[in-house]
Amino acid sequence: MTWTALQWVWRLEAPLFIGMPPSGALNRCRSYVPARVLWGSVTAEISRSRNGENFPDYGKLGWEVALNCRFTYLFPAERRGKGFLPWMPKYVTGQGWNNDEQRTGLRWYRQNGDGDESDRDFRRRLLGSRPGTAIAPESDSASEGTLRETECINPWWRDANCYGETSSILLLGYVFLRNNGFRKQLDNIDTLFVGGDTRYGLGKICRVGQPDVSGDLSVFGKQVHLDGEHPEIQSNIVWGHALEDGQLEIHGMQGAKELLGGWDQDGPWRGALAWAPGSFLERSTATAWWSIDNHGYWMHQDNE
Repeated sequence: MTWTALQWVWRLEAPLFIGMPPSGALNRCRSYVPARVLWGSVTAEISRSRNGENFPDYGKLGWEVALNCRFTYLFPAERRGKGFLPWMPKYVTGQGWNNDEQRTGLRWYRQNGDGDESDRDFRRRLLGSRPGTAIAPESDSASEGTLRETECINPWWRDANCYGETSSILLLGYVFLRNNGFRKQLDNIDTLFVGGDTRYGLGKICRVGQPDVSGDLSVFGKQVHLDGEHPEIQSNIVWGHALEDGQLEIHGMQGAKELLGGWDQDGPWRGALAWAPGSFLERSTATAWWSIDNHGYWMHQDNE
């Protein structure tokens, strides 16, 4: 096989902020960790450990990590016995739920199928907020109009609906490694700082598991192929941002679209329209193959 698949499980040691478009004075937080964020954190950690007191070459190592690793998104998870159960997003329509309008929209469910919550209820269990303001230097008091709140993923579930030995929030995803020895670069990483405001103590996560799942040939319960140039997943639901301007036009998708944008080391990168995680193919019998590119985006493939 070209790739080795590892399941990554991380425990939050501090609140985690992954930004999304704000709502008024509220800096909103995503309910998952995008692969691009994970790629940046892994690049930074390896760069610093390699270079010692010298300034790291983030650009060169970032290219190396993107060439040898493919990351899925990290989703909130619970410990169940000796295993872990992630909560996965999916958009549903009234037609799919006996025309129940209350169940239409983005919902979250446990991978084993025994949990189902609306996005609002799930975010209430998952997120907290931190107040903040700017300080006016002339008066040493809050500057007018700067009061805000920042949503964060809490280290602990808000209620007692979780199972297992602990109620800590875990993050579960997968990493695919080329079979060329690059795994040694990741084995020494036990702690990462991901997301925003890490200089203020946010975003610390510690690894609690890294089993090799290549023999299982499944990711989030979906079939995966590890023999190609990119890892490929067969699924009618996307659990990453699926670029609409990929190699093939995507027909029959339902869900939400987002315009992605951001910054590279040397400047902004071109925005791209993508289907949000949880979007799905309209026909229940339809399946598609998706490859995962260098930054974790899902690209529609013609493998049927």
